[in-house]
Amino acid sequence: MMTTRSLFFQPVLLVLILYQVIWCTKSLAEEFLFTVHGSNTVGAELAPALAARFLDDLGAERILTLPSDGVNESRITGYLPLEERTVSIYVASHGSSTGFKSLHQKKADIAAASRRAKPEERKLLQEQGNLFSDQSEYVIGLDGLAIIVHPDNPVNSLEVSQIAQLFSGEITNWRQLDGPDLTVTPYARDDHSGTWDTFKSMVLSKKYQLAHGVERFESNELLSARVLEKPGAIGFVSLNTVGVTKAVNVADSAGKSLAPTVMNVSTEDYVLSRRLYMYISDNSGKDIARSFLDFVVSHSGQSVVSDVGYVAQQINRQKSDQSQMPEEYLQMIDSFDRLSVNFRFEQGKARLDNKARRDIERLAGYLNDNSVNIKLIGFGETNDDSTFSQTLARLRADVVKRQLIRAGAPRKSIVIEGFVPKVDRELAVSKLRQIRDRRVEVWVKQGTQVEILARQPEGSPAANQFRL
Repeated sequence: MMTTRSLFFQPVLLVLILYQVIWCTKSLAEEFLFTVHGSNTVGAELAPALAARFLDDLGAERILTLPSDGVNESRITGYLPLEERTVSIYVASHGSSTGFKSLHQKKADIAAASRRAKPEERKLLQEQGNLFSDQSEYVIGLDGLAIIVHPDNPVNSLEVSQIAQLFSGEITNWRQLDGPDLTVTPYARDDHSGTWDTFKSMVLSKKYQLAHGVERFESNELLSARVLEKPGAIGFVSLNTVGVTKAVNVADSAGKSLAPTVMNVSTEDYVLSRRLYMYISDNSGKDIARSFLDFVVSHSGQSVVSDVGYVAQQINRQKSDQSQMPEEYLQMIDSFDRLSVNFRFEQGKARLDNKARRDIERLAGYLNDNSVNIKLIGFGETNDDSTFSQTLARLRADVVKRQLIRAGAPRKSIVIEGFVPKVDRELAVSKLRQIRDRRVEVWVKQGTQVEILARQPEGSPAANQFRL
């Protein structure tokens, strides 16, 4: 099989294959399989690379990624020898919001987004089915919103509130953060960008506004390049476009400072982690487009996600620094290693989302391929010591356990525990922290059989309250 890099040609190399392109396009009519519109974060490199590998899996030859007529648009072509036809996949990358509009106008078969669809977009597309169903919404990978500065800037860590102040103009000089005497120059993505929507929601929230006159960019690459040109610059980009800029650690006011590493993003512990999406109409009749999405979330597709520089949804075992956690929690994880997946829940609920349901299949496969004992630690609501929160923590872990068993994981290897996270009550617990704490962590250890803890009785009021 060809590698991702060999499938994805950069424009500067096009002159070398121009003759082959002319031969292909003249000898056979080109058939478009499907179109992808939306996020620049997804469409600039990831979507073309996925399309190229998909064509390769179909048995295509002479696979090329070519620029199209418009800026930030590309065409991925290949020749299917058994069918004697040339096929193409078209990708337009003008921002997440444009993908949903194109899906509604039937100009696109798939909408790519670097954030989840908004309620108004779901309503716009309601005639095409439920946009949030597992037949429509696909989480294709994970990304960390990297806060980047010039590599010579000595500032290494920022709180979310400080980032907001830097972009809103409340902090105008780096010396206000014990940095150099340099004017702060913020750069931002444009209004069509899902990356901007994520930053606006997670960082600026409803408390801050982007400072007047901030230069805006349609692409992550251009923004990252501009940060390198100015020592006092700061911007936000996807993980794979940090380049030679410096990504600072980010801390919630009530949490520890974390870098946007693969492990921290894969577990979504990094406070500015986000999911990358593709959407297809519930009632789409284009089977080839749905086959492409099934490929994207498969092991082969996820390897492309990793190759391009984003975080794949593959299950890995890694060491995790939990030194700042309380003794009660440290006893729970003693001698265990963490897996690179979390299961997240909405406030007060114990129902898995679309990503979690697919992660169940991935985790069950991991458990069947590896002889390990697994501990699921469910988290309750932050600083809520009530019986409800403690019960909810165990129930969340139990939901994951039951789903794993249904997916074929060995019942006796799974332990569940509950934990209610606590932070200094004098500190403001942000919405980001609350969301991050509504989770089930996955820990494993080899060899020794661990004690199986009792499950919440099936007939208890609490269990019935959260029955799936």
